[in-house]
Amino acid sequence: MASDKITVGFLSPMGATGDHFDRFSRFVPEEVTLEVGGLDLIEGPLNSMEGKEGLATDLSVRSISDNPGWQTAAILAAPVQVYMPNLAPNVRGQVAIPVTTAMESAVAALSALGASRVLLMTPFDESMNVQIRAFLAERDVEAISGPQPAPYYRDAAKLGPDEVYSITKEGLVNAGAVDAIYFQGAVLDALEIIDRLESELGLPVVASNPAMLWHALSLLGHSFSVPNGGRLLREWPALKK
Repeated sequence: MASDKITVGFLSPMGATGDHFDRFSRFVPEEVTLEVGGLDLIEGPLNSMEGKEGLATDLSVRSISDNPGWQTAAILAAPVQVYMPNLAPNVRGQVAIPVTTAMESAVAALSALGASRVLLMTPFDESMNVQIRAFLAERDVEAISGPQPAPYYRDAAKLGPDEVYSITKEGLVNAGAVDAIYFQGAVLDALEIIDRLESELGLPVVASNPAMLWHALSLLGHSFSVPNGGRLLREWPALKK
């Protein structure tokens, strides 16, 4: 008998496995199946993706076509959008399901939560953060970057929940008044402390993987309530028109 579950595809620029996907699985509603496909676009530094937009489009379209059970999909990682700005529109032009991206989902989530000035927490260096802030500014979101957590972005994965909390609190002190905290980049993992951050700092938290799940499912018209995933997943606000 066919499954009645809603299937969401996540397209990662790296591989299809990782500890952060395992940790994220507990935020996926029982009625939903999350399937991850790896595009293997990154070879060393993040800028190794430059010039691969055509390849990335072909691989993304093929992944979606090869998974006919996917009802919606998300293209992961802010650097993908930075280095391949036409990837998502190109993919959307060739597939029949709704497709979102990490930063598109974050903007939609921040809008749904009424946030227009945010603390931006990423594992990236300032050259990447400048481009992320510019993307947000073009969509009427002012972002103030928090501290860079590690010299090399992958090293942010070594930080524990208390360390992530501490650098976020430091960033918040320096940022001044903001409406929300936005984590972009799953290696800077806030999943374990979203509720703690919201409770103790008094602000909604938007993290990239939960935002993509919320946005992809919302594009299909679905609504859930997921505990321990912060206000976005608990309250599941409607998309703004």
